[in-house]
Amino acid sequence: MDDLSFTIVNGPLTFLNIFANIFFIFCMLCPPHGREGLKQPMKLLLGSMVFCTTVYLVSLIAAQCLWMVSASSEIYSASYLIMMYMAATSMSTSIWLNFFYYTQIVPAQRALFTWVKRNIKSIIYWGLFGDRVFFMFQFAVRATGEFYSSGEGPSNTTGFTSTNGTANVSPKKVPINNTTTLANATDAASLTVLLHTLIVSECLKIIYVFFCLCVMVGSSCATVCYLHRHMKSMKEIGSPFSSPRLHSQMRVTIAGILQGILFLFTALWIFIHYSSKVLSSTSFDDNILYTVISLYKFGTTLNLGIGQAVFRQRAADVCLKAKQALKL
Repeated sequence: MDDLSFTIVNGPLTFLNIFANIFFIFCMLCPPHGREGLKQPMKLLLGSMVFCTTVYLVSLIAAQCLWMVSASSEIYSASYLIMMYMAATSMSTSIWLNFFYYTQIVPAQRALFTWVKRNIKSIIYWGLFGDRVFFMFQFAVRATGEFYSSGEGPSNTTGFTSTNGTANVSPKKVPINNTTTLANATDAASLTVLLHTLIVSECLKIIYVFFCLCVMVGSSCATVCYLHRHMKSMKEIGSPFSSPRLHSQMRVTIAGILQGILFLFTALWIFIHYSSKVLSSTSFDDNILYTVISLYKFGTTLNLGIGQAVFRQRAADVCLKAKQALKL
């Protein structure tokens, strides 16, 4: 994908996403009077998604602007790394949000699930913490790769090159017969270790994306199956479907299904993208990856705006006040 096509597609998506997430931040910081605010861990999950998405979008704009003005590669690399870190944490947070909905809708039938429902707050807190630590490790490894590829590492004689954090190391074989050659051999060994660490990091990312995909699809399918059985039993006994709780559960389930579909296609593309870098010499254009992530962010933003009552009701209040102001 060329730069012009990338800008045409991602520009409107990015700015619409930023405005929507600013509105979400306003809704969370200034809840309407007389309505119950968000409770934990829902507040943390939504806040984390909105914050990570906003920082990702701002970093994407900064990275593209720096690329166009030919700024220093260090600043561009920093923007790129922040962007990918925030994209990863935002996507993983959506997994925990979907899992939280699953635990709140589906009743516990086994001892393990009962324990999970009882300790769901602690599980989500520790899960989010583990996510951040894992992706911070990814961030550190890729930052080290960018540091060496920029020519600022201990030595440039080892032939280290990098493209967006994917490194290639071709250390020269030199006889160790003096201090200089010993230093060069040490640098070559360090770069070889870094290469292996980068490969392990990419493999761990692929495994983690696959794990998240299983959790997302599994929790969504389990929730759908439960609601289907529940509605079927209500129909058999002649119970009405007008229960506000049932409507809320159905709305949350639909939002979870849509989020699962978005995550499925995005995760598959990420899996293909990083697998091509690790397992083959052919890699896809990074602009396509950014576009896929931007589309995922846009879909997630729409899903949050429609599926979350705190955002939907606040938007309705704003529209009502706008209509009243226009009539005056």
